[in-house]
Amino acid sequence: MKKILIVEDNELNMKLFFDILTYQNYAVEKSYDGQDAYEKLKINTYDLIILDIQLPKLDGFSLIEKLKNENATLCPIIIVSACAMDLDKQKAASYGINDYLTKPIDINNFIQTVKQKIGK
Repeated sequence: MKKILIVEDNELNMKLFFDILTYQNYAVEKSYDGQDAYEKLKINTYDLIILDIQLPKLDGFSLIEKLKNENATLCPIIIVSACAMDLDKQKAASYGINDYLTKPIDINNFIQTVKQKIGK
């Protein structure tokens, strides 16, 4: 079973992502801030990260940068953010992340993007 880490501070969005992904038979773990996600990523391996950008304690881009600076092996990341600005999309692309979905999400597109990244 593929394992996914959701990093999202909004409870409603977290519930939506969690419900969608568990219904699709993925093993899902939750993290509500960037620092907690960082700690989880140091001790666990995941097949995919669903990552918000605006997070408490450590924002999404800072989390990615911190992991890259430590030469951590990163699994695929899908950014899901309310910020649809081109600068954020360009910054994500500079980290090698080309999957950037804006909130509110299209559920079918979300599922399709997840499956394209890691399969079933």
